[in-house]
Amino acid sequence: MFNLGGRRMPITSKRQFIKAVAALGMTTATFAFLAPQAFAESKEIIYQTFLDPNNSKDPRSAAQTKMIDAFQAKNPDIKIKLLVDPTGGAAARAIKSGAQTPDVIRVVGFAVPEFAATGNLLQLDDLVKKDGIPDEDWLLPLSGTKVAGKLYALPQDFRIPILFYRKSMLEKAGVKPPTTWDEVCATGAKFGQSDTIPFAVPLGATGGLGGAQSLGEFFLSTMLPGNGGEYFTPDGKIAFSKESFIKAAQTIKDFYTKCKVTPLRSAQMGFNEVHDALRSGSAAMAVFGLYRFKTVKNQGGGDDLAWAPAPGYTANDKQTVYSYNIAINKKTANRDAAWTFVKFMVSPEAQAFAAEGGEVVSRKSAYTAPYFQTDAGKDQKQWADLVAQRGQTVTYTPILSTYHTILGEAFQRMILKDGSPADAYDELIKRYDDALAKAQ
Repeated sequence: MFNLGGRRMPITSKRQFIKAVAALGMTTATFAFLAPQAFAESKEIIYQTFLDPNNSKDPRSAAQTKMIDAFQAKNPDIKIKLLVDPTGGAAARAIKSGAQTPDVIRVVGFAVPEFAATGNLLQLDDLVKKDGIPDEDWLLPLSGTKVAGKLYALPQDFRIPILFYRKSMLEKAGVKPPTTWDEVCATGAKFGQSDTIPFAVPLGATGGLGGAQSLGEFFLSTMLPGNGGEYFTPDGKIAFSKESFIKAAQTIKDFYTKCKVTPLRSAQMGFNEVHDALRSGSAAMAVFGLYRFKTVKNQGGGDDLAWAPAPGYTANDKQTVYSYNIAINKKTANRDAAWTFVKFMVSPEAQAFAAEGGEVVSRKSAYTAPYFQTDAGKDQKQWADLVAQRGQTVTYTPILSTYHTILGEAFQRMILKDGSPADAYDELIKRYDDALAKAQ
């Protein structure tokens, strides 16, 4: 029932409302005032993100706020509410349990298989095709984001490991940025005995999604599959060879032992400790995430912080690239509004804002924005070129956090207790196969 002029009338549709207004002789102006109040339906989308809008020290947070403000200016009927979830744990539990919210999640690329396996991510292939989002307008093909041939998430940015280094510290040691692992090893003798960590190799678990993520992300996801090789099969089985594991494990163990370029205290480091070491200057070099370069620079690195392509077995090795993606909860009650938001967040317009926060945005056409013609945007344009030239994508396991936990513990035992790479491999295979069997 709807009350018009003191009369209670049955109103079940917009057409009946218009007839009721006409019957009462109400003016068009009056109707224009009443109709939006009667029928406007403001949708609320809960967006899970690891970026806290109140964190004034992270330029990515400010960029995210600009993106959301621009979206809401264009779509005043859709309200975006943030669920700040730094580890993604709350979103993971919600998706696995089939909860209706959050409606939209920001999920790291190597976790997409785990989320997709729940059956609670919305497949996006038809929506992308319907709205004509071009497949060729991405730094790397969308096919690299698919799980078992289906698209469940769209990349917002691409991330490739790079070498962070302190210019003054390398100059003092007479060292040039190394391009190969052999060159990294050779720098140990040049730095000599000091309190400085010449080259940090993190085996710890802080700051990531679980386990020794930084070891997996910056080193082993590239070293183990090699150029064009496989990391995992689509059903989660290990696809890299024993030979590639032993080669990678020996290389990293040598950094700690023979090369004397990585002190033992680095074994306890994770994301947070490497970040702080680079920021404060207690580490001279580390392979780290380009998405933190601007933050480390602003937090203390200043003009002394520089970067170079990450080392490899050769100077031109492929580097494994991953992305942060945006995906829709299949159980959302606001599917259309959620897609409208997702589509905007990967648009060139929104990505021009994201770039201001230091991200290497995923859409090629975004790089025509004026920002990339400035000194501030020069690094990101070069990183985008690096992604396009040396980037490769691999398939990850749906139990990645478990894998990283086993991996980190095996590497710590190998280094701290002088174990062998072969023993570390045997430990990884046994424990991982048992964990995968339980998960299935």
